[in-house]
Amino acid sequence: MNTMDDDQPRSPRRLATRYFEMWNTGDTSAAEEILSPDWGDHAHPEVAGPQGVREAVERIRGAQPDLRFRIDAVLGDGDLVAVVGNAGRGRDADGTPLVWLIRVQDGLLAEMWTYRDIGG
Repeated sequence: MNTMDDDQPRSPRRLATRYFEMWNTGDTSAAEEILSPDWGDHAHPEVAGPQGVREAVERIRGAQPDLRFRIDAVLGDGDLVAVVGNAGRGRDADGTPLVWLIRVQDGLLAEMWTYRDIGG
């Protein structure tokens, strides 16, 4: 997916993409640039703020170095975006289908909800 908005480094879509890039690469240097100091992940309430994300990325990638997040689509703009993709192992991350809803506030990712496809 490539829209003009995606080329803007502070666009909500680009911020969301950069969040998952941190998880896939282990490079969390962008945490303070993209996450609100009050960042909250409702699926993992113990992970709060940019420092909490840095620690979680390090801990989880240490335990599961082949964990990858694949983004199939980023939908919406403004203060709410939906990221559709998968979390799995290996290059293709062909695992659990997920949708992440991410709220953006003041040009930073503020909070996230994760929804798993449990249909059959």
